[in-house]
Amino acid sequence: MDIHPDIIPVIPYEDGRIDGQALGCEGIRRQTDALLRGVYLQDTLGAMEHADLGRYVMARLETPPDYARYPELEDIYPERIDYLRGLAHGAKCSLKTAAVYSYVVFREEIDRYHRMYQLDRGPGHCSGFVMVGPDGVIGGQNIDSAPVPKPEDYRHHRAKSFTGIRQAKPRSAPAVLRKPRTGYIEAWGIGNEKGVAYLGGGSCGVWLDEPIEDTWPIGRVPLLRFAADVEQLAVLYRRYTLHNWGRDTALYADTHGGAIAVEKSYRRIGIRARRPEAPALWATEGHWESPEMSAYLRAKRLEYLERAGKHLGAGDMRYAADNAVRFAHLGELCHASWGRGYDHVRRILTDHSPFPRNICRHAGPDTDAYDVTVTMQSYFQDVTHNRACTRHWTPWKRFCCEAPEEVVEYPARGRGGVSSDK
Repeated sequence: MDIHPDIIPVIPYEDGRIDGQALGCEGIRRQTDALLRGVYLQDTLGAMEHADLGRYVMARLETPPDYARYPELEDIYPERIDYLRGLAHGAKCSLKTAAVYSYVVFREEIDRYHRMYQLDRGPGHCSGFVMVGPDGVIGGQNIDSAPVPKPEDYRHHRAKSFTGIRQAKPRSAPAVLRKPRTGYIEAWGIGNEKGVAYLGGGSCGVWLDEPIEDTWPIGRVPLLRFAADVEQLAVLYRRYTLHNWGRDTALYADTHGGAIAVEKSYRRIGIRARRPEAPALWATEGHWESPEMSAYLRAKRLEYLERAGKHLGAGDMRYAADNAVRFAHLGELCHASWGRGYDHVRRILTDHSPFPRNICRHAGPDTDAYDVTVTMQSYFQDVTHNRACTRHWTPWKRFCCEAPEEVVEYPARGRGGVSSDK
């Protein structure tokens, strides 16, 4: 499909003004007060005098980053300031009021996310992989989590083996792209305009971890805005480890066939790269494979057991053991002699091996109670041809592996017209 996108410049001040108009001054004050009284901030920022909090936030806002250490922030920092000025203008409030609101929202987000994993975690078993073969560079992902309750009249049916996927009529994505003042367009369909793309992965909650770093007003740094390939992306990830927090494995690839698995836990990072002779790179939820992150995960689990008075055979530790088994099985599937193209990817995503190795999960009667998960979404993305293929779970009626494939074609990279209109 020959699609010519309309490229629109990103104007942070205008984005902030639109958000400010939607919130209004009273809305900003009301939301700020509610967050300061909330469970996450009441003992920290909420305990400060409003005047002291305002002075502290403005001092943070007016202190430029260390551009020698973080050169990309020379582009990002002024844009964050422009956005807040636009927010204040749109809401008809002072810059201090807008900045305090922005800071409180950021702090509530990172505190809430950190506490979520301190004691326990819900079931989930996501898997992802990158495959390099005759059809191009492809990334597959199954997103698995605990489902809504089964209806009383539900009858479990056996998983079907892979017999090919019915394909729905391809459709074109809306061809409007946003280009920053400097750097690359971050989302040109599958990945950025240089063909560097996030292709899947899975979370890896670590008990009793340290708090997330407070990097406001920068917050997260859009690394795909600056990465021309995965090697450069790996450099950026290490540089901005504290800014781009997470507790997961993220799989990235580029159109040249380079691929990395970024294993992340707040202030720590490990990066695995696909070897040139290897056909694939893969990851499963709850499992880290790089030496530094594998050792860190092991130490944190032992710390959890000691504090909780448990042992490695405890019921909630079976999740960790099962993920190692599933990681090994996913590697076997990636190395199977199935051609390493679209058909190979689909066979992996519809794998129904016995629990806990299965990649496609149906939460059947033989599934252990600690991990009754269902594949909610199954997709793969073709970086080479800028195409996405997705299947969705219809709750308790049709599993992903039984659903038709929805195909979205994105514009060819590097082709499009520039519009000055916002």
